[in-house]
Amino acid sequence: MPFSDILAAFRWWVVLLFLGFIAFPLAHSLLKGLPDRGYAFTKMFGILIASYIFWLLGTIGFIRNTIGGILLAVILLITLSIWTTRWAKEPQKGKHQIGDISPWAWLRSNWRYVLGVEILFAIAFIFWVLVRSQNPAITATEKPMEFAFLNSASRSPTYPPLDPWLSGFAISYYYFGYVMTSVITRIAAVPEQIGFNLAIAWLAAGTSIGAFGIVYNLILADKDSLKVRAAIFGLIAAVSIPVAGNMEVLLEVLHANDIGSDGLWEWMDVRDLNGPPEVVETPRYETSQWWWWRSSRVIHEYHLSGKPEEGLEPIAEFPAFSFILGDLHPHVLALPFAFLGLAFSLAWWLRPKRPIFDIKKWFQGDIQNQFRDLTSNDKSFLIFTAVILGALSFLNTWDVLIYLFLIVGTFVLAQWRVNGRWSAIILRQAITLGAILTILAILLYLPFYLGFRSQAGPPFLLPMAMRPTRLIHIMIIFTMPLISILTLIITLLLWFVRHNRQPVQKQAWRIGLVSAAGLIFGLFLLMLFLGWIIAFNPEGASRVQALIDELGLGIASISSEAAITSRIGWATNVIIRLAPVFLIARLTNPGLILLLAFLIAAVIFLLVHLLNRPTHLNRDDPNIKNNNLESSNYVTTAQLKITSTSLPLVLLLIGTASLLVLGPEFVYLRDNFGQRINTIFKFYYQAWLLFGLAAIYGLDYLLRRFRISGILATFMYGAALLVALLFPLYAIQSRAVEYRGPKTSPERLGATLDGLEYLRIGNPDEYDALLWIRDHIEGVPVIVEAVGGQYSAYGRVAATTGLPTLLGWAGHEYQWRGSTPEPGQREPVVGSIYSDNSWTETANLLDRYDVGLVYFGTLERSTYDPRVGEKFNQNLD
Repeated sequence: MPFSDILAAFRWWVVLLFLGFIAFPLAHSLLKGLPDRGYAFTKMFGILIASYIFWLLGTIGFIRNTIGGILLAVILLITLSIWTTRWAKEPQKGKHQIGDISPWAWLRSNWRYVLGVEILFAIAFIFWVLVRSQNPAITATEKPMEFAFLNSASRSPTYPPLDPWLSGFAISYYYFGYVMTSVITRIAAVPEQIGFNLAIAWLAAGTSIGAFGIVYNLILADKDSLKVRAAIFGLIAAVSIPVAGNMEVLLEVLHANDIGSDGLWEWMDVRDLNGPPEVVETPRYETSQWWWWRSSRVIHEYHLSGKPEEGLEPIAEFPAFSFILGDLHPHVLALPFAFLGLAFSLAWWLRPKRPIFDIKKWFQGDIQNQFRDLTSNDKSFLIFTAVILGALSFLNTWDVLIYLFLIVGTFVLAQWRVNGRWSAIILRQAITLGAILTILAILLYLPFYLGFRSQAGPPFLLPMAMRPTRLIHIMIIFTMPLISILTLIITLLLWFVRHNRQPVQKQAWRIGLVSAAGLIFGLFLLMLFLGWIIAFNPEGASRVQALIDELGLGIASISSEAAITSRIGWATNVIIRLAPVFLIARLTNPGLILLLAFLIAAVIFLLVHLLNRPTHLNRDDPNIKNNNLESSNYVTTAQLKITSTSLPLVLLLIGTASLLVLGPEFVYLRDNFGQRINTIFKFYYQAWLLFGLAAIYGLDYLLRRFRISGILATFMYGAALLVALLFPLYAIQSRAVEYRGPKTSPERLGATLDGLEYLRIGNPDEYDALLWIRDHIEGVPVIVEAVGGQYSAYGRVAATTGLPTLLGWAGHEYQWRGSTPEPGQREPVVGSIYSDNSWTETANLLDRYDVGLVYFGTLERSTYDPRVGEKFNQNLD
C-alpha cells in the first residue's frame, strides 16, 4: 500500500478520535445512566452532531459548503460540549462520588476502559483498511451512485446538494451519510476516491465498537456482573455482528467438496447450490467468482403455483457482506448509528423515571401540570433522542420506525416496571412520547423532508402473494444468534414451569399465546384487505388477474371501465377465492411462522412475569424506582435467580427482531421492484443486529444464572461462530483476486485505497481528464456525458467530478423520485446533443439546459457517432 494511503488513513483516524473526544462531555451528560457514560459511542455521536450543525446551517444559508463552514460547526460542537459540563463536579478526595461527576474526572478514573475502547477501534479500523485495500475499485453494484453523491456533497456550494445525475434538481434521497463522509474527508484532507474506502473502514470499525458498547452496558447494568466479563462478551459482539457471516459459507465448502446427497442439496434449495455437488479443483476463494454473493441471496422465492421466481430474489444481506462488497449505501452508512439509537434506548431504561406528559389530562384541562411534567423530563435528553431518530431517518429512512418503536417500547417497559402492573396510562404516555419524538424529529430535519420525494405511494403496503419463506433458509441466515436466543427462552420457560406456579402464570401464558395468535391472524387479514384494495383498483386488477390465471382459478377479468359496484363485487370474489390459497400455502410450510409465533408469545409471557408484581408491595421503594431490582425488597430468593436489570430490554430486542422477520411473510412495502426484496433486505439487516446483541447477552446471562445451559449454548454458539468466520476469510481472498489477480501472478496489482486506480491503469487518458475537470473547473457547471444503462460506466463523469450532468442512471432517478417524467424526457435530449448534425439545434439544447461543458470520451465515441466530436471542436472553446 502506498505510504500516502497510510497517511490518509492515519489522518482519518485522528479526525474521528478528535470528534469523539470533543463530543464526550455532551454524551457523558446525556447518557449518564449508562455504565460507560456513552464513551463507546462518542465517535459516532461526534460526527453526527457536527454534521447535523453543518448541514442545518448550510441548508438555511447561514454558512457555505466549505472547510470554513465545517470548522465553524466543529467549534459550535465544542462550545455545546463545554457548556454541558458547567454543573459537573470534580470528585472530592477521599469521598465516593455518585452524582454528576465531570467527564474529565470520569476519564481519569476509567482510563483502562477508555484505552481498551480506543485499541479495539484502532484494530478494527486497521483491519478494514487492509481489507478495502485489496479491492478498492469504485465500480459495479451501487458504487458509482454512492461516489456521485459523495462528490456532490463535497462540491455543491450549498445544501441540499445538487443531484449529480439530474442537473437542476437537488438530491432526492437520504443523503446524510454522504454529508458525514464528506465532512471527515475534507477535515482529513483526503481525496474522495480514497475517502470512499476509508469510510467503509470507519463504518465497520464503528459497528464493532457500537456492538461492543451495547453488550458491555447491558451486561454491566446487571449488578452481579464484572467489567472484565462485560468486556469479554463485548469483544465477542465486536466480532460476531460485523465480521462473521451466515451459515451459507458452510454449504459452499460442502458443495465444493462433493459432500451431501443430491436430494439434500435439492431440499436445501439455495440457488446455484441446488444441483449435484462436485469437487472443485481450485478453491473458489482463490478465483474471482462471485460465489460469496449467494450468501445474501439464500431465500429462493416460489410463486403460489409452485413456479420458481427466476428474477429478483430477496436480499438477506448482513454487515460483513456489506463491508466486503464495499458499497457505501445508506443501509451501511446508518449501521453504526443504529447502535447510537440503541444506546439512547438503553439510557431511557436505566435513567431515573420521571413523569411524562399525559395527553388525556391535557384535554381534561390540566395544562399547567402537564407542561411542568413535560419540561421536567430532561428536555435536552428528549431533544437529543429526537436528533438521533431524525438522523436515522435522514441516513436510511427504513430504520427510523424500528428505533422509534424500540425507544417507546423501552419507555413502556420502564413505566410498567415502576408501576408493577400494566395500566392504560402507560399506553397513553407511550403514544404521547412517540408523537412528541416524531414531531421533534421531523421539525429538526424539516428541510430534508420538504425536498424529499420517494417512489413509495399509496397503497404503501402490498400483500405477500408468494409462498412463505422456508424455515431452513432462515436457519441458514440466523443460526448463530438463534442458538443462544432459543436456549435462553426455553431455559427461562422451563424455570418458570418448575418454580413459579402462581395463578399469574396461566394468565401470562394466555396473554402471550393470544397476542401471538392475534398478531398472525391480524397480519393475515391485513394481507387479504390489501389484496382486495389492489383488486378493486383498476391499475392493480391486471396484476391480480395474472395471479388468478397462473393459479387457474377461472375468474374472468374485469374491465377497467367497470362501475364501482362491479369492481367491489369482483374484488370481493377474488379475495374469497384467494384466501384459501394463501392459507394453505402457510399451513403446508408453517415452520418459520410457528418459530416466530413461539418467540413472540414467549417474550410476552416472560415480560408479564418479570414486570408484574403483587399489588401489596411497596412501590415507593427507591430501588424499584431506579430499576435496581436486585436490591429491592420484593425479590424473593427464587426470583433472584432470574431477575436482571437488562433482561426485559433484551426480550424487547428479541421480540422486535422477530416482528421484523415475521412482517414480510404477509406484507411488504411498495416500491418500484414490485416484490419484497427491499423489505426483507432492510428488515433482516436490523434483525441481524438485534438478534445478535440479544444472543450475546443471553450467553452471559445463562452462564451467570443457568450454568449448564450457558455452557451448552456457548459451545454451540462458538462452533457456529467459527464456521461463520470462514465467510470473511474466504470472501476477502476472492475479492482480492478479483481486483489484484492471483497471488502467484507476477502481474498482481498492489494494494491501494485509491478507488480510481483501476481507471488509471485501464484508461489513463480518461483518468487524467476526469481529475483535471474535478480539480480545475470552478463552480458547478452542468456537464453533458453519454447516457446508457444502469450498473455500468455511464454517469462516470458526474460521479467522479461532482458536477451535475443532464442524466445519469435513469432507472435510479425513477427509484428516487417516483413517477416523475423528467429522466425519460432527458435521455433523447442527450442523444440529440451528441448525434444531431445541426449545430443550431444542438446550441439551443445546450442553452435550454444551461450546459457549460460537453464531455467526449471513449464511452461517448462508442455510444454515438465518433465523427460528431468534430461538431464540438468546431463550435466550442
